[in-house]
Amino acid sequence: MTAAPEVAVVGAGAFGLRHVAAYRSLGVPVTALVDPDPAVRDRAAVAHGVARTFGTVEDLLTAGAPQAASVCVPGPAHRAVAVALLAAGVPVLVEKPLAATVADAAAIVAAARTHRVLCQPGHILRHSAPHRALYDAVRAGRLGQVLAVSSRRDRPRALSRIFPDEHPALLTAVHDVDLAIWYAQSPVVEVRATARTRPGPASPVLVWAELRHANDVVSSIRNSYLLPDTTPNHTSDLVEVYGTDGVAHVDLGHPTLLVQAEQTEAPDWLLSPADGGGALAAELRHFVGQVTGTESSAVVPLADGLHVVQVATAMADSAAAGGEPRRISSPEPLS
Repeated sequence: MTAAPEVAVVGAGAFGLRHVAAYRSLGVPVTALVDPDPAVRDRAAVAHGVARTFGTVEDLLTAGAPQAASVCVPGPAHRAVAVALLAAGVPVLVEKPLAATVADAAAIVAAARTHRVLCQPGHILRHSAPHRALYDAVRAGRLGQVLAVSSRRDRPRALSRIFPDEHPALLTAVHDVDLAIWYAQSPVVEVRATARTRPGPASPVLVWAELRHANDVVSSIRNSYLLPDTTPNHTSDLVEVYGTDGVAHVDLGHPTLLVQAEQTEAPDWLLSPADGGGALAAELRHFVGQVTGTESSAVVPLADGLHVVQVATAMADSAAAGGEPRRISSPEPLS
């Protein structure tokens, strides 16, 4: 059996700590935490039993490069952190989106290719049991030829306050862009989008986009930050795939458990429980398998991570221009 690599988690915020818990649930040792705030990183290290802490990635690498790392810092810092780790030969999982700008995402892709080091975009929904089941049905041809993909993702108003400088297209809608190109099995070539605000927040609280894929599949994406703050997340997430032979959907508002005689179907609807498990653990298990060589194919190829940033950026640009179409020229072949 291949030994699990020793992993560093860069970013000790809420989702970084979810990574720590998920690695621990898999039996993967997290041996270092990196965060610029000494109180935050020390408190997290004590709570999770992590032996070493560092203020910067440079300090971590000086002390000795880890065998793999999760990059869980804010999006604008992804490029500097990921490129430094890749240049040191450290395989990385970079949380979504791959970067905050197309230029930064392209720089990460270039670094991974130059140094020939694994870089896995952290698109968690491809590892969610319901979405994987729907994808497998699409790939098996059960819906016939895919005609359209539709998604809705509503979140509490608090996101406008927590992330005042991040456009919804590059914060929450990247999930739906990724699912659209995954289910359509084709890159996006044209984007039209609109956005709306509400009294108070300066940034959009509603984004509505129509995408056209290279194979003529059309996708509709709707994201809002309009729910009351007391509303739990994921209560209205819905993705639908329309094909020539049928329609299928994943509705996180109505998770179900079906038990029939000796056969039990129990999709794991949880994405990132605080104590490990869920789709995040499945994603990190795949990442570790890629690092150790036990997983031969990527669930989220690096080209897909770059393309998601291209499409999300085009959505924000189109919305800012009153819905003018934005073309995405010559995207790389996708999965």
